Amino acid sequence: MSFKSTTASRRRVFEIAIICALPLEARAVKALFETQPTNEENIKYDYGTGADADFNKSRADQNAYTIGRIGHHDVVLVHMPGIGEISAAAVAADLKHSFEGIKLALVVGICGGLPGSANGNQPEENRRKLMLGDVVVGKQVIQYDFGRQYPDGFKRKDDPENSLSRQNPEIRAFVAKLESKREELEKQMWGSLRSAFKFKLNEGSSTGPLHELRDELMPPTYWHKHHNLDDCRDKKCRNDHGVCEEARGSSCEQLRCDNNQIFTLGRGEPKQKPDIHFGTIASGNTVMRSGEERDKLAAKEKQSIIAFDMEGAGVWDYLPCVIVKGVCDYADSHKNKKWQEYAAMTAAACTKVILDQWPGIHPQQSLENQASFNPKN
Repeated sequence: MSFKSTTASRRRVFEIAIICALPLEARAVKALFETQPTNEENIKYDYGTGADADFNKSRADQNAYTIGRIGHHDVVLVHMPGIGEISAAAVAADLKHSFEGIKLALVVGICGGLPGSANGNQPEENRRKLMLGDVVVGKQVIQYDFGRQYPDGFKRKDDPENSLSRQNPEIRAFVAKLESKREELEKQMWGSLRSAFKFKLNEGSSTGPLHELRDELMPPTYWHKHHNLDDCRDKKCRNDHGVCEEARGSSCEQLRCDNNQIFTLGRGEPKQKPDIHFGTIASGNTVMRSGEERDKLAAKEKQSIIAFDMEGAGVWDYLPCVIVKGVCDYADSHKNKKWQEYAAMTAAACTKVILDQWPGIHPQQSLENQASFNPKN
C-alpha cells in the first residue's frame, strides 16, 4: 500500500476508527496492522497545502493518529492523550472533524470485569463466567457516576433525558450478528491471538512473559490494606473501614493479604481460548476499585452490568460505536497491572475478527487503489 500525500476529501476513504486510551492498548492494535506508514507522524495539519501534506487533518484537530490496514479495511488508530470520559469525548469530536466518513468507531483496550457474572440475564446453568483475559463487547453503556449525591447516598440519573442514547440500527444489528456467531468468533480470535502475539504467549514454555499470571479473586469484603497492623504507619488500617495511602499503592504481597482468601474462577493461568461476552458496560470517570461498591452497583442496576471502563460513555453519543475491552482485573481494591498486557492483546485480536465481519468499502475507493491520486489533477 502506498501512503502518499492526499487532500481532505481522501480522508473520507476511512470508515473505521480504533480509539485507544493507553499506549499498551495502541501497541496491541498496531501489532495487527498488515501495513502501516514508516513515518509515525503521518498526519499533519491541513493548511491547504495539498500535495505537500501527508494525510492532512483538520487544523482544529488535536488528535494523534496512526494509519494502517487490518484485513480488508483501511483504519485510523486514534491515540488518546489520557484516560476518562472527558478526554474520550474530545477525541471523538476532533475525529469527526478530520474523518467525516467514519461509520464504525471501536473503543479498544482494557477494563475491569464483574467476576462470574457475564450473560447475567441467562439462567445460572447457562451462564458463561467472565474471567481475566476474556473480552467484553458492549451492547449498551451507562454512566454510573453521573447523578446526584444525597445525604442517604448517590442516585444515578437514569431518566431518558440524561441517559446515553441507543446506537443506530446498523450498529445494533451488527452487534446482534456478532453475538449470534460468538463461538465462531472465539475460535477466530484465538487464531489471531496466537498469530500476532506468539512471541508473547510463548506457548509450551514455563518461562514466557505470561507464565506468572494467575487468575485470582478476593472476597469483596476482604479489603486491600495492611493486615499486619504494625506495618501501618498512620494507623488508618487499624479501623475496620480505613485504608492508608501507602496501602493503596502496595501489592498484596507487601500488605500480607491472606492467600487463604483467594479463590480462582476455573483457571490458574491465561486460558488458551478466551471467551467473548456481550452485555452492559458501566462507564465513568471514576476508577472502580471496590469489590463491595462494584457488587452493589451491579445489583441495583436494571441492566446486566458485566464490566467497568472509563472511555466508552465519552465516545458513545458522538460516533457509531462498539466497545471492545479485555478484562484485566475484577474492579476491586486488589487490582493490579499484571493482566493488562494480555487483556490488551485479547481485545486487539477480538477487534480483528470483528472487523472481518464488517462490510468493506468498494475496492475502487480504498487507499490502495487511490495510491496514484494527484490532488492537482
